[in-house]
Amino acid sequence: MAAKTPTLPKAIKARLQPFVDKGIQNGIFQDAKPVAQMFKRKADEMKDTVAELGGMKNANAQRFVANCVMTDLSAMLRTKSYTAHMQILKLDAKVTRTGRQMANLFGQVCIEDGDSVMDSAMFKMSLWDEDASIVDDVETGNYVAQVTCRNLDVDVLDLRPLSGMTIFTEEEYEHADVVQLFRDTYETTPIAELEDSISRNRSDYRLVEATVSYAGVQNSKSGSTFGKMLLKDDSTMTIEAIESGENLLLNALCDTNTANSFGKYSEILALVTTSMSEQYGLSASIECAVGVVVIAPPQPEAPASGDDSSDDASSYFSNDNIETMDLDDSTDSEESEESEESEDSDSNEGDSEPQKEPAKAKAEGGDWTDGEGEDWEDDWE
Repeated sequence: MAAKTPTLPKAIKARLQPFVDKGIQNGIFQDAKPVAQMFKRKADEMKDTVAELGGMKNANAQRFVANCVMTDLSAMLRTKSYTAHMQILKLDAKVTRTGRQMANLFGQVCIEDGDSVMDSAMFKMSLWDEDASIVDDVETGNYVAQVTCRNLDVDVLDLRPLSGMTIFTEEEYEHADVVQLFRDTYETTPIAELEDSISRNRSDYRLVEATVSYAGVQNSKSGSTFGKMLLKDDSTMTIEAIESGENLLLNALCDTNTANSFGKYSEILALVTTSMSEQYGLSASIECAVGVVVIAPPQPEAPASGDDSSDDASSYFSNDNIETMDLDDSTDSEESEESEESEDSDSNEGDSEPQKEPAKAKAEGGDWTDGEGEDWEDDWE
């Protein structure tokens, strides 16, 4: 059975109708349905207060919820809104250590303002608390939504949702080539030069064109998971660098989806922020990565299944199948254990060069602040 479409109570419909008309005039919505949905959400959010006022059938409760909706609508109608045609390249949604919901989006966008459409640009979008739920059913791909933006003249647009009104709708839209967009927006920085080009904040990006030496998902001490990639480029794969004994890898943190998207030897463009510490040296955080040449990561082998009807239980207990161990021969046992430890160590990193550990340290606590208040509190892991 289809869910009932929410409607505004008759007693307050006249109060909200001017806001509905203004929203339609500004192109924020096409009819009263979004306002009715907003009214219902506010009633659910304020259910304790609504109950104290006698429930939603009570005129005082309806008036209170209508006032909440009008407060949000009045602020929204003063804000310039745009139609955003988005190609979402990365979506990372999670619950932070403090229990807040958050979702981070990154991709390219074409901003439509009336009859004009801007050239393609990169965008990022951070959603918190109730706003994070609007991307529950969203995946990477093409969507259109009504948004606001503080500044349209920057390299990466900081898109914001319209409170209670932004809805992501799938669409077919011809976007620009994303690899070319990355190259047109930023100059490529060699990994060997990143130490002299440390990011000032989370939005101070560097573009790296590199080969994936390792990509995988790891566990932090707190029990959470994070992605890690080890990257090389022409500046680190020189005979001089090899002979000098310098670190030949860029350690980079990323979300788990990115880590699972690229196998070893993939060639990627990665938009990163860089940091330097005395203990761990240079490291980076990947905001978004796109493939130039993508090698699929190895897939776990499915357990072999077959007809076991011919198995004879008695064969497991025959003397021929019993392996014996000489408890006095400690030398062989120790050599076997050392061999297993060596194999485990070699398989963890996927590269023969010694690795530093900046990724784990960074994964357990963010070290960026940029004065944006709640947007950048230490919810980042």
